[in-house]
Amino acid sequence: MESKKAQNTPGLTRIGIFNLLIKTAVMPFSFLFSLLAVRYLSSISIETFGAWQYIFVLITGYFTIPADLFSAITSRYSSENKPVGGIIILNGLAGALSSIVYVFLIPYFISASHYYEPLYFLAGLFLIVLIYLSRITGSTSLGRSPRVIAISAMAFQLIRLSSGIILMFLLHLSIIAVIFAYSLGYLAQIIINMFLSKANLKVDFKLAIIAARKSLVFIMNYVQLIIEATLVWVVVEAVHSTEPVSYFESALIIANIIIWSQASVDGLILKLHENKDAKIVETALKLFAISSGIFIMLIIVDGDKLLYVLRPEYIDSIFALYVLSISNFLRGLYSIFYKAIYMKDESLSPESVNEFKGNTASLTVKNVIISAISVSIVSALIFLLGDKGNVEKNSPFLALLMSSAVLTNSIGMLFYSFKISKRLYNFSMPTKEFLLPILISIISGFPFILAKTEYGKTLYELRIMTEESILGLTIYVILNLVLNPYAKQLLKSGISFLKNFKR
Repeated sequence: MESKKAQNTPGLTRIGIFNLLIKTAVMPFSFLFSLLAVRYLSSISIETFGAWQYIFVLITGYFTIPADLFSAITSRYSSENKPVGGIIILNGLAGALSSIVYVFLIPYFISASHYYEPLYFLAGLFLIVLIYLSRITGSTSLGRSPRVIAISAMAFQLIRLSSGIILMFLLHLSIIAVIFAYSLGYLAQIIINMFLSKANLKVDFKLAIIAARKSLVFIMNYVQLIIEATLVWVVVEAVHSTEPVSYFESALIIANIIIWSQASVDGLILKLHENKDAKIVETALKLFAISSGIFIMLIIVDGDKLLYVLRPEYIDSIFALYVLSISNFLRGLYSIFYKAIYMKDESLSPESVNEFKGNTASLTVKNVIISAISVSIVSALIFLLGDKGNVEKNSPFLALLMSSAVLTNSIGMLFYSFKISKRLYNFSMPTKEFLLPILISIISGFPFILAKTEYGKTLYELRIMTEESILGLTIYVILNLVLNPYAKQLLKSGISFLKNFKR
């Protein structure tokens, strides 16, 4: 029965390419929304944009942690066709509790940020509730119907952008406009994940309680994210301004382009459930490398111009952008090993009671220790080197310091996850197919770094970026087809699939 089901599900490569193409197609809408939001809020004041990022980091870095806490175990159980309806309900209750705590702490957040607009902080409640539901329903799709993830992501981007334009530029709702645009996008995502995925949504509270216990293994993973998010509090407290946060977050917005390459391995959980074969991990590594190479090239070619378009001053955070881009690439690679580890961790099965002695628990504890050390060191440097009297001049440097802490954590995470997954699967690292796309992406983008850049109006910059991106992508594709055997294999498979499809 299991083998028959495995034969009827698309392969890892087909799922990955489908999701990557869909998410890449809507990437311009994602960037356009970010651009409009940054330009709109920054036009009110740079403090307004900083305040929005402060609220967003508080919500995503602290108060939606329990939403992510259930994600990994829900994806695993969903892939095994276990009833996950009870887990979704339990997740909603956790969201309600988190919202209550958030409301009580709003006076402190206002005092710490020196941004006295309580209504904007209260509006964040919508985001908390909807992010909880979006994360958990997305996890069920990822485990059972991974292609639905791409479809729901497309709906999120289109609805967030269209509603954002109306709320920002017609209704002029300031930060509330951005919050409501996100909320409507998440609502669309939730509906699609609920109704299009093939997950077993029956309610089983016994399994939900087991999942809650198993999820405690993953809590250390999110303690790490909380520690990293503390950097925002530290820098705001050190210089009494949200301006450095604006520089850091502008770099992060652009660096997050690389995260899109993770769509290429969306089918990993489903395929590892069907077969714990080392070849699946090797294929995921090759597919991720060739996908992420595209986005690395785009960062090299257009990174400075993208920062300039967000706001001319943000170009000073270019080095923070490069550091965060490397970090995001390493975390994408880490996610492959991380998923491989928890999919083979027998201690996470409902029958086991030794979840805190498994490989997943060991990895997440190590991640926290690394993060605590690096964030503590960088926090001390921020207080030592932060200049309250010259915040504007010092902001790019503070953003770089924050980015360096994140990169240090990423390196440690990757090291230990690779070590554990290598022991579990005994896979062969496809060195040539993995390193070539990364090297080619750097070669493809390097000429554009050397070229003299003249910054102009937004439409001019967008036209130049489009032209240079197409040229860089052309170079990248040609070099891969000439030098990379995996790229040739993908091309042959694609042609064969199209021929069979026409028949």
